[in-house]
Amino acid sequence: MTSGDPLAVAFAALDSCESALVKLEKLCCEPLRSPSMRALARTLSDARAGLGRVAVKEEAVGSTLSHLEKAGAQIGRLQVGCCAPSRLPLYTTFLEGLTTAQIVISQSRGLDH
Repeated sequence: MTSGDPLAVAFAALDSCESALVKLEKLCCEPLRSPSMRALARTLSDARAGLGRVAVKEEAVGSTLSHLEKAGAQIGRLQVGCCAPSRLPLYTTFLEGLTTAQIVISQSRGLDH
């Protein structure tokens, strides 16, 4: 982590998730997966909004972590149903970003274990 604002690292991690999701949606050959990707984008947006509140509101931590977990489940479902192994790096990037954000939030609040 950097010596500056640790939440900046979490925001950057969510940026990488958003970038990976955009690429996944562009490369997807299954139009029926688009609603799932849009739902994931909304969950990611909710996580980002929560992250913005984490620094000032203690109660935002739980809901933000919940949004990150929900996004992880959503991307996991998309990954398991994906027919293109070449897209695995995008799923990995997404999951790494969610994990980084979760760790940063947890550490910033003394919740890490």
